Amino acid sequence: MNRRAVTTIAVLSALVGSVFVISPASAAVKSQVRGFDGTTIKVASLGFAAQVGTSQIGAKARIQRFNDDKEIKGVKLDYLGFSDDQNDPATALSEARKLVTQDQVFALVGDTSSYNPSQYLAQQKVPFFGWGFETAYCAPKPTTSLWGFGYNGCQVNPKPTIVVDFAAQVYPYVSQKLGKKSPTVAMVALNTDAGKVTVQQNAIAYKARGFDVVSAKASIPPPPVGDYSPYVAQIMTADNGHAPDVVTCLVGLQCLNIYSLMSAQGFKGVFQHALYTDAFVKAFKDTVVTASNANFNATGIPTLDQMNADVAKVAPGTKMDGTVFSGYASTDMFIQALKTAAKSGKSAITPANIQKIAAKQTWQLKGLTGPVVFPVATNAQEPYCTSLFESDGTTWNTVEPYSCSTKTFKATGGT
Repeated sequence: MNRRAVTTIAVLSALVGSVFVISPASAAVKSQVRGFDGTTIKVASLGFAAQVGTSQIGAKARIQRFNDDKEIKGVKLDYLGFSDDQNDPATALSEARKLVTQDQVFALVGDTSSYNPSQYLAQQKVPFFGWGFETAYCAPKPTTSLWGFGYNGCQVNPKPTIVVDFAAQVYPYVSQKLGKKSPTVAMVALNTDAGKVTVQQNAIAYKARGFDVVSAKASIPPPPVGDYSPYVAQIMTADNGHAPDVVTCLVGLQCLNIYSLMSAQGFKGVFQHALYTDAFVKAFKDTVVTASNANFNATGIPTLDQMNADVAKVAPGTKMDGTVFSGYASTDMFIQALKTAAKSGKSAITPANIQKIAAKQTWQLKGLTGPVVFPVATNAQEPYCTSLFESDGTTWNTVEPYSCSTKTFKATGGT
């Protein structure tokens, strides 16, 4: 309560000669909870608008349904929009400060930033819910102290206690397709700390599953890259001077450049990546994509039907892809924690309580994605749940349906 309000109350009390009463619960909400005035909760998104800005469509869609269906009586979500961090750590921090100090956000949802200022957000007690593809969502061992929650858990842990079953879907597919028990595979990742860890972990899992890992290199420089030819040449000769049976591309959009050059050079093996979107289905013809969800073209999945209806309501004609999905899924995760807190009354709706609840919750969109189990998910994507789709140039066809593996391997190698 501000000084002016206190003064006014004192004057009125003196005039009427009685005590001026305020509800303790509402006073606590109004004076102590950033971003929640007792009826409206302020949330926003953070990320690189040029590449992953469409996550806000998913966030808006889930928020719209929350408000329309009055999922918490007397409480609405106010979405303040998407803040562009320009894929820059300094900008991410300045945008986060603005959201907290000026906009007074309660939490971040649909977060797709690669540079979340996690230390600042934790200091300011701002829970953030997002994609989980950067280290702000990860810890050396499972913990309940993080303020960031990925809808797919921690995906790039530099120091995991275990390695999950990354090849659970692709090994049976490739082995059967090629008729080989030990198909060769070459892996390529970005030449960054995260890239080195990612390729090392995948090599452990693929070898344990039965692949012959002939190359596992974090050799691709961060963008921009003028010429990918030298890196493609290494891949195309990785198997004793020959192309491997499988190439697993562990970088992002650069997989397009790599696959294009490999195709031009006659690569006939299996190219695997994670760029699941209809925007690339033609360019990635004959490739396979690993996704942490069921096929968006599937039928008979109630959670998928609900999501599609929600998205169509706020952005008609939107094609569902991983970015839109990440915004929707992470916002749903936040809403689940929010609804749990609200069971104890509005006074329990605080950022600190949301963090405590999210740090121990299990979340899923049944049949579509998950389950994601916290706090285990702060260290590894366990269980590891994926689908495998193949492009025919016009659509992604499911070749391995969505399923989960609880198999893990030692982070230092072996099983």
